[in-house]
Amino acid sequence: MDFDKKMAIAEGLLFVNGDEGTSLEDLKFILELENDDDVEKVIEDLIAKYEKDKSSGLDIQKFAKSKYRMTTKKQNADFYARLTNVKTETKLSTASIETLSIIAYKGPITKAAVETIRGVGCDAIFYKLKLRNLITDAGKSEEVGKPTLYKVTEDFLKYFNLNSLDDLPKLQDSFEQDKDIFGRE
Repeated sequence: MDFDKKMAIAEGLLFVNGDEGTSLEDLKFILELENDDDVEKVIEDLIAKYEKDKSSGLDIQKFAKSKYRMTTKKQNADFYARLTNVKTETKLSTASIETLSIIAYKGPITKAAVETIRGVGCDAIFYKLKLRNLITDAGKSEEVGKPTLYKVTEDFLKYFNLNSLDDLPKLQDSFEQDKDIFGRE
């Protein structure tokens, strides 16, 4: 199969899988390609095609290290919102972003530990973040009572357009000290 046909099939797969995206491995298998570099070449050419074509409202986005999805161009979001009469991306509150940041940097972490760091209760925020699938259970802690541990999800990576948690901004040195949540060494 020629390269243009592979690009067309990859484009269709990204469209069909929608927001869930398509993994590098799935693309490699379906397109019958030998290695990851061949798949990435197909995707890179698709991305270049959409960047070059100013009449297209679509983009290709990489997320979660090795997944790709088709998205609409952000600069047209106001027009898409008119169609649905709903914002295309609901903004997170400052408290939700603070909570997500703690979970992303410190996770897996208990709700009690997040509340200690923030200094306020987080029941409603945890409930909303779980509903939006931005956080998920990551097992049980060994602490007394075995509280649930939480971590961020792949949807968190999509929302913030990250490939992995390694893409998070680095914390200042004063915050990177190896202390527990109560300030003990």
